Amino acid sequence: MSHSETPDPAPDAGATMSVDAPPVPSAVPPAFVPPPAFEAEASDSAPAPAAEPPSGARVRWAGIVWGLVLAAIAALALWVLTDPARHATVTAWMLHLTPAAVTAYAVLLVGGFALVAGVVGLARAAQRALERRRPSAAG
Repeated sequence: MSHSETPDPAPDAGATMSVDAPPVPSAVPPAFVPPPAFEAEASDSAPAPAAEPPSGARVRWAGIVWGLVLAAIAALALWVLTDPARHATVTAWMLHLTPAAVTAYAVLLVGGFALVAGVVGLARAAQRALERRRPSAAG
């Protein structure tokens, strides 16, 4: 036998060894004890509000608003493209735009997207304010 294969000394005849034996209680690490400075910070802060179960799924206003805007754009495009006369009219109008008009329409388009983003931000801010107010009104 090599050095790494030396058998362990024989246990007592009445004792049995278990591989899955639970650890000895003295071998259990002590629980985490925060330092005194951490405890002082925790005691100075206001008590945490009681956790209430969520009232339901949160409404994703950005998805709703942007979905409506993109659906309106798609509906307008379908409306223009389904009639050859409307298609010809829009094509002629686009071909006769001046560079200043193209710039103005681009600025208008960016402003429209900024407006939609602002509406989404206001809706989310209102939702957060309602969520903050709800627990205080109940308690």
